[in-house]
Amino acid sequence: MNMQGLVATLVVVLAGALGAVHAETNAPVRPLKQLGILTSYGESARIFDQSVDLRDLGQGVGKFIHRTVQNCRSNAAAQGKSPSSIGSMSGNWLEYALLLALREQQLTPAYWQAEFKAVPNAFNDVMVWSQEHGPIIMSCKTSLRERYKQADLEAVAMRKTYPNAKYFLVTVDGDKQHVARVRRKIKEGEILALQAVYDETNLDELFGMLNQLKLGEAEAGALHRSSVVR
Repeated sequence: MNMQGLVATLVVVLAGALGAVHAETNAPVRPLKQLGILTSYGESARIFDQSVDLRDLGQGVGKFIHRTVQNCRSNAAAQGKSPSSIGSMSGNWLEYALLLALREQQLTPAYWQAEFKAVPNAFNDVMVWSQEHGPIIMSCKTSLRERYKQADLEAVAMRKTYPNAKYFLVTVDGDKQHVARVRRKIKEGEILALQAVYDETNLDELFGMLNQLKLGEAEAGALHRSSVVR
C-alpha cells in the first residue's frame, strides 16, 4: 500500500472510532432501566428516564425526589397525558426516585414490591433490611388523604412478625397541613404502627439514619417475592 492509500485508510479508521465515541456519548441515559427491576419498559418508565437528573441529588435527597416527580408530571402533561393517567403513574415515579436515591447513596440492597411470606398479598413499596431492626419499610404515597390509614394497617400486620421493624411513609403531598396532621396523629398515638412521615422537607433525615445502620440481604426465607436493587 502506498503512502496515499495508507493515509486514506487511517482517516477512515479514525472517523469510525470518533463516530463510535460520539454515538456512545449521545446514547440515552436510562437510570431506571439500569436498576434492572422492570420486566417491561413501559410509559411511566420512559417518562421517568426522560425526566430524572441524578445531579439533583447534590441538592439533597428530599429535593431530588420532589423535583423528579414534579418533572415527570410536567413532561407527561406536555406529552398530552390526562390528569388521571398522570396521577396513576405518579406513585411509580415516587418509588423509582426513592430506589435510585438509595442506590446512589449506596444504601443497598433495596427491595421493591417486597411480599413477605408472613403477610401474603401485601406488597411493600420499598424496603431495606438492617441488622438492628430487620425490615425497614418505606410506603410511598404521592397524596396522603386516607391512604396513610392503609399504610398503617399494613404495618400493623407486619409488626406481628417483625416487632422491631421500622415503618415509614414517604410522600410528595403538597398539602403540608395534612402532612402535619398525620405527623401529629403519629405523635399522639392515633396511628398504630407507622412511625414517621417523610417528605422533601425532612427526607434527608431518613437517609442519614439509614447510613448509621448495617444494611444487608433480607433474612433467608422471609420474602416470597421482590425485585432487588444492588
